[in-house]
Amino acid sequence: MDPFDPAIHYGPNDAGVSAFSIALVVVGLLLGSWAFGALYGIISNFFKGNQNDEE
Repeated sequence: MDPFDPAIHYGPNDAGVSAFSIALVVVGLLLGSWAFGALYGIISNFFKGNQNDEE
C-alpha cells in the first residue's frame, strides 16, 4: 500500500471547515445576537413597568 501523500490527496474538506458549517456559525451568531437583544428588551420593559407601579 502506498503511503498517504497530502500533496496529492488534498480536498476541500481536509481543512475541517465546510461552507455549510461556516453558514451555520453565521446564522447562529445572528440569531444569538437577536435573542440577546430581544431578551434585554423584555427585561428592560419589565423593570420599567415595575417602576411605574411604585410611583
